[in-house]
Amino acid sequence: MIVASGTGSGKTECFMVPILDRLVRQREEQQSKLTGVRALFLYPLNALINSQRERLRAWTHEFGSDIRFCLYNGNTPESQKGHVHNATPNEVVDRRTLRSQPPPILVTNASMLEYMLVRTIDAPILEHSRGKLEWIVS
Repeated sequence: MIVASGTGSGKTECFMVPILDRLVRQREEQQSKLTGVRALFLYPLNALINSQRERLRAWTHEFGSDIRFCLYNGNTPESQKGHVHNATPNEVVDRRTLRSQPPPILVTNASMLEYMLVRTIDAPILEHSRGKLEWIVS
């Protein structure tokens, strides 16, 4: 599907609502927290990645840590230790957690995706997500 429209016209909702619906259904079937990347959102700029934080927090907050997301870019810290952030249970805010318990929603850019595919340290993200990826949105 290709959606082209002006800024603020609802493009994100166009793809996010069906994806969240599917994740909620998977969570209900599984009766537990979803792990492994199932939806990969690729944005060209870190500013666009960061602009999704409040929207994703609002859409996933009622599920606590069962349906989580991560905004993964070059500024994502290795660990939470020593970093000030306003994380919520539904947001993965550090690389260590991303590697050990990848969330079902990963928002990143092409550079970080490339690193993820070639760096040995990031291999657990792919291993935990094997066979689970259903959506790539760019």
